[in-house]
Amino acid sequence: MAIQKSLKSLVISLALVVSGIFCHQAQAAFDLSYMLDEGGSRLEFDRTNFSRAITFTTLNDTGSRYEIRQRIESSLRSRDNPSVTIKDGFVVRGFRGSNKYGDLRLPTGDTIVRNDELIYVSNPAGAADSFTLVYAIANAQELAPGYYTGRISLVLNPIGSSQMPVTKVIEVYVTIPNDGGSLSVSVAPAEGASAIIINPADENDLRGAANAVVTINSSFNGPFKIMQMLPGPIQSQDGKLLDNNSLLFNIPDAKTGVAVNQPTALSSNIQTIYSSRPDGSADKVFSIAYSLADPLSLVAGIYHSRIQYLLESSGKQVNLGALDLEIRQERIFEISISPQDQRYSIDFANLKPSEGPRTNEVLIEVKSNLGRPYQVTQNVVSELANASGDKIPAQYFSLQTLAENNTKGNLKVASKIPVEKNNLLFVSDLFGAPDKFKVIYELTCPVDLKAGNYSSRITYTLTEI
Repeated sequence: MAIQKSLKSLVISLALVVSGIFCHQAQAAFDLSYMLDEGGSRLEFDRTNFSRAITFTTLNDTGSRYEIRQRIESSLRSRDNPSVTIKDGFVVRGFRGSNKYGDLRLPTGDTIVRNDELIYVSNPAGAADSFTLVYAIANAQELAPGYYTGRISLVLNPIGSSQMPVTKVIEVYVTIPNDGGSLSVSVAPAEGASAIIINPADENDLRGAANAVVTINSSFNGPFKIMQMLPGPIQSQDGKLLDNNSLLFNIPDAKTGVAVNQPTALSSNIQTIYSSRPDGSADKVFSIAYSLADPLSLVAGIYHSRIQYLLESSGKQVNLGALDLEIRQERIFEISISPQDQRYSIDFANLKPSEGPRTNEVLIEVKSNLGRPYQVTQNVVSELANASGDKIPAQYFSLQTLAENNTKGNLKVASKIPVEKNNLLFVSDLFGAPDKFKVIYELTCPVDLKAGNYSSRITYTLTEI
C-alpha cells in the first residue's frame, strides 16, 4: 500500500512537472523573430548596398488572430548634425507571395516608413506565418553626406487573447558617402536656422524670404557650376501640393561669378544657379534667397520638401547634399469694410422730403487662404434714424451688390431689394479665393420725412461654409 501511495505521489509530481513545462511552452508560443538576408541583427546601408531584405517569422498556438505594426523608435538622424534627418528617403515594400496565410498590407512599391503602420494581419485562425520586407534608402545621392542612426520596431499584437505584445527593435545605420563636392563647396541654411524656413506671416516681409549660404572652400583651376533641383513635391501635412512656380529664388550678392539675380521659379529639373569665371575664380561666399511668388494665394498649412544641390566641375557632377525646405503659411480669414466716406456707418446727410434717391456705397474685401468656400452676410443693427429718433420706414431703404475688379464669387443680390435685418450678400467660389465686391445702398425719401441727418449701423459677418 505504501508503495502504491509512493507511486501515486510520484505520478502526480511528474504530471505537475510536465504540466508546468507545457504551460511554459504555451506562454512562449507567441513570438516574433527576424532574419536579415545578409545576416546580422541590424539594418546597415552604405555605398555598396542601399537595399536590405528582412524575413519575419511568427510563432502562435493561441488559436487567436494577431497583427504586426511597424513603429519608428527614433528617426534617422545625422551624427554630426542632428538637425539633418532622413525622412522620406527611408522606404519599405512588401515582398508579395512571401507570406502564406495572412494579409501582408504593405504594397509592392516603395512607401515611406511610417510610425504605427499596420504591416500584417493573420488569418482568422491565427496561423503562424512568415513574410519578407525590403527596406531601402531612396535617392541616396540627394542626401547630405554623413553617418545616420535610428531605430524601428515591429510589434506583434494579439487580437482576442490575453498574450502580451512582443516587440522587436531593429537598429538602423546609414552611411552616405562624401564624393568630395562638399569639401570644395558647402551649402547651409542661414546662420541660426536648421532648414530653409519661409514664413510669410511677418507683415514687414510678406514673402517670408529665407536664405541658404554657399561657401567656396577651395580654389578651382577651371570653370565650375553650382546647380539645384527639387527632387520631390512641395507638400503639406494634409496632402496639398504646392506648384513649383510658387517658390522663387535669386542670388542678390554675387559679384565675381554669373548668378541668377532675378526672381526665378524653382524646378524639379536640374537648373544652374551660379557659374564661375572661365579661370575658376568665383565669389567666396554668396546667398541664395528663397521667397513665395504670391503668398496670399497659398492655402494655409505647413509645407515640406528638400532642395538638392550639385557641383559640376571638369565634366563631373557631384552631390553637395540637400537642405530641408519648410513653408509655414499662417491662417488668414478676414474681412475689411470701406464705406465711401471712410466712416463705419451708413449716413445720409441733409435729407429733405420728396428728395430724389440718395446712394451710399460700401466696398467689401475678403482675404482668405483656407481653400474652402465662405459667405458674407449683413445684419442691420439699427434702422435709419435721426438724432431725435425719427425713423425712415424699411421699404424706402434698398440694397444691391455689384462686382468689383473681376469678382470671382456669386453676388446674391443682383437687383435692388429692401434692406432686411439679415441679408446674404455674397458666396465665394468653390476654392474660397480672396475676393471683393460692392454693396450699393439706396434711400428714397418719403413725402412726410422730417428733414435732417439719418444714419444706420450695419455689421458684416464672414463665415466658412
